[in-house]
Amino acid sequence: MLRRWERGDAACAAEGKGVDEAGAIAWIEMQVRRQADGAGLSLSIADAPSGEALGCISLNARPRPGVAPVGGPPDGMLAVEIQAGTAGIGYWVLARARRRGLATAAVRLLTRWAIAEARMRRIEALVEPGNRASLRVLERCSFRREGLLRDFLDLGDGGRRGDAYVYSLIPGDAQGG
Repeated sequence: MLRRWERGDAACAAEGKGVDEAGAIAWIEMQVRRQADGAGLSLSIADAPSGEALGCISLNARPRPGVAPVGGPPDGMLAVEIQAGTAGIGYWVLARARRRGLATAAVRLLTRWAIAEARMRRIEALVEPGNRASLRVLERCSFRREGLLRDFLDLGDGGRRGDAYVYSLIPGDAQGG
C-alpha cells in the first residue's frame, strides 16, 4: 500500500536514511513539501495490514534537456524548466522488509497511476549496475534498459562516483502482472 508520509513514520525514515529521529522528521517534512513545490511526489511504502511504513517511493520532476536555467530564488538555488510528462522514479525498502515484493508492487502501482491518471509519457529510473534487486524490480514492471551512464552518480563518500543504467517505461510498454 502507498500513502502519504506522516511524522509517525520517523522510525522508518531513520532506519532507511541512517539518521536520528530529528533528521528523520526533517526528511519526512521535505518529502511532504515535494508535491507543493512541484518537485515530485513522495509516498511511503506501507504494510497493508498494519499501515507500518517500510520504505519510500517517489516520482521526481526532470529538468527539460537542452534548456538553460531560468534563474533562481533568493536562496541561490538554481531553477530549471521542468520537462512535462517525464519523471524519475526512486524507491527503497528497509532491509528487514525486503524479498516480500513490496518494491515491485509499489513501482507497479505508482507507474500505472502516473501513466493512466497523471498522463506521464515517460518514467525513468537510474540504477547502479550492481544493484541486482532493483534491476529485477524494474524488469518485472516492464521497464526497458536503454543504456549506461558512465561515472554519472555522485555516491558521496569523498567524491566517489559510479555508473548508472538508465531504464524507462512509456505508455506503450506492457506493465507486467
